[in-house]
Amino acid sequence: MSKLIVLSNRVSLPNPEKKAAGGLAVAMQDALHDIGGVWVGWNGERVEQFSQLKFDSVQHQGVEYLTSPLTEQQYQQYYCGFANNALWPAMHDRSDLIEYSTDEYLTYQEVNRMFAEQLQAIAEPDDVIWVHDYHFFSIARHCRQLGMHNKIGFFLHIPFAHEAVWREIPVASRLLQDLCEYDVVGLQTQRDQQQCMRICQTMLSGEEIHPYILRYQNKLTMMKSYPIGVNPDLIQHAAAQPLTSTQDIFDFDSLAQQKTIIGVDRIDYSKGLLERFDAFAHFLASYPEYHQQVVDLQIACPCRMDIPAYQRLYQRLEDQIAAINSQYATADWLPVNCSHQTLAHEVLMKIYRQSDICWVTSLKDGMNLVAKEYIAAQDADNPGVLILSDKAGAADQMPDALIVNPHDREAMTRALKQALEMPRAERIQRYSRLMDGLKKFDIVDWRTTFLNDLRHNSFLYHYKMPLRAQVSPVIH
Repeated sequence: MSKLIVLSNRVSLPNPEKKAAGGLAVAMQDALHDIGGVWVGWNGERVEQFSQLKFDSVQHQGVEYLTSPLTEQQYQQYYCGFANNALWPAMHDRSDLIEYSTDEYLTYQEVNRMFAEQLQAIAEPDDVIWVHDYHFFSIARHCRQLGMHNKIGFFLHIPFAHEAVWREIPVASRLLQDLCEYDVVGLQTQRDQQQCMRICQTMLSGEEIHPYILRYQNKLTMMKSYPIGVNPDLIQHAAAQPLTSTQDIFDFDSLAQQKTIIGVDRIDYSKGLLERFDAFAHFLASYPEYHQQVVDLQIACPCRMDIPAYQRLYQRLEDQIAAINSQYATADWLPVNCSHQTLAHEVLMKIYRQSDICWVTSLKDGMNLVAKEYIAAQDADNPGVLILSDKAGAADQMPDALIVNPHDREAMTRALKQALEMPRAERIQRYSRLMDGLKKFDIVDWRTTFLNDLRHNSFLYHYKMPLRAQVSPVIH
């Protein structure tokens, strides 16, 4: 019987003391929970020598976790370098932050090759391989060069860059060619799917033979939107449990008389944190009657702090929060309470349930599962309100949130006031429609739909092209 092999940059190992809150990690845990398989990736550790690189296996509840460290050079050049100094800013339309280095690109390819070789070592011919995110654009090409004919799918969790930005990356055509070596390429939104298809046509002279099927060098690739979901039932169960004293980092008991706004983000320039706190400061200046009546609770997890752009952003955020608190705080009221602590996923769900408002202010985001998790965690009889950026992929599926342009400070301020004053009947009505949407296409539907397309390849039979007979294993 064929097995599912999942590859992602980071693997969330089954350690109760270190439960990751990241969207991809939680999504993959949920996706693998009831079907089993193998999860391959980086374990988060670094070593000095290539001779120290080896894959270790851990078995837990039907899933094998197969992980390896990276060398210091690989970490700096593959991860901090090409992946996060070139691809990440490109995909988020920050061409001003793109830093390209040939050496870093070559190391990116070296790491892709290393993981492809591990896939070759463990994969049986009928196993299905599901590759995740921008760290691994080139895995399928390396697998084909190694002689593998497995069905290989790729899912991009972040947005797809505009053509003008792609053209600023010297190796863009090579990466797009690599993308066409996959059998199925999944994007978060219809907008990203259409952009991916269009760019592969214009930059590679690929042929669109169906709205989601591309022919490139006699290879057919399905490029389709699969909006990632959450598990509403599990989230509801976790959120309904009481917060313990050790978990309550914000002390909701002492905040009982105030309206609480929750934000949960990595400190990343795509998340719109500076814009969010600028809007909150403007709200406090515009509506002094809300002083001591509302508190902004922010969980802001530092990330990629080896990269100068992230160091600068962290300091700017700290300065901005300090300035707001300095101007408005009183002896018994702190307008912004910010924690940099990484919390277990079930703790976050409890915090969501306790919070009156959640705002997601992404400047560009593939989906943003915080928005979906917040709604899934709410008490149906007294739900909170979601303020959601129109730049997040989730906005396409969640029209009953308060949709805002994160660049528009006045609109953000009005939305916050509307959320604070929204009657309970309207909150319930909006919540009900949003929750219905989450249940109609949840994490299981996302996984099942993608894997069914990957496993069955019905589109190939429709177009009379055998899966491998006309596919060249190496693109020149």
